[in-house]
Amino acid sequence: MGAVQVLDAVWLVGSGSHPEALADPHDCHCYLVWDGTGGILVDTGTGLGARTWLAAIAEVCDPAVLTGAVVTHYHADHAGGAAAARSAGLPVLASAETAAALATGDESRTSLAAARAAGVYPPGYRLAPAGVDRVVRGGDVVRAGGLEIEVVDAPGHCDGHLVVLVRSAGRNILFSGDCLFAGGRVSLQAIHDCRLDRYAETVIALAGREVDVLLPGHGDPVLRDARVEIGRAAESFRRLVPPPNVHTP
Repeated sequence: MGAVQVLDAVWLVGSGSHPEALADPHDCHCYLVWDGTGGILVDTGTGLGARTWLAAIAEVCDPAVLTGAVVTHYHADHAGGAAAARSAGLPVLASAETAAALATGDESRTSLAAARAAGVYPPGYRLAPAGVDRVVRGGDVVRAGGLEIEVVDAPGHCDGHLVVLVRSAGRNILFSGDCLFAGGRVSLQAIHDCRLDRYAETVIALAGREVDVLLPGHGDPVLRDARVEIGRAAESFRRLVPPPNVHTP
């Protein structure tokens, strides 16, 4: 297992499904953005595979020089490794909603208790409480080396969800967490804060951005013409019909 280069400045360093970057089967994709002088980590997995993704980062750069780890949202497969990131010296950046949930490891707010009961996580898994070093919101720009990383509010899949836009090598790269997936799919779940109206607003707004590459929290990347697939999801929402759900077989 190790770092898998996806683009010139992007590596997949952890995953729950990619065979070469596998950290733990319950993890999301964890991406390292590194331009040779600075960078960030996008998402931290459950924490169960943290040693693996930390070692994978070290294959590319010294983790100590990273600006930090951006957590797209508070679901455990994306945020559970925040405590491990901080222990390794990586400042954690997240929305106010994610910061509040992580502060106490709130299993109700994050829907972890329900997901664990449904068999999504191991019976003994718990969300490790973690502090957030910087609360970020839509419109904030995080600088790392020569990179400018734009934070975009993207509620819908859950409250406080963020996505991250990075321009590198002339391409606009969207790290979409659980907001958007290949094929114009979305992630709708029967949880308390999955809000269809907010989801529609988010996706329609993202369709107005010039996105070339889509790197989702799970599944396949879209390495060219990502705006087409985002547009497909947006058009479905405009017709008041939810796009295909990534959880539907």
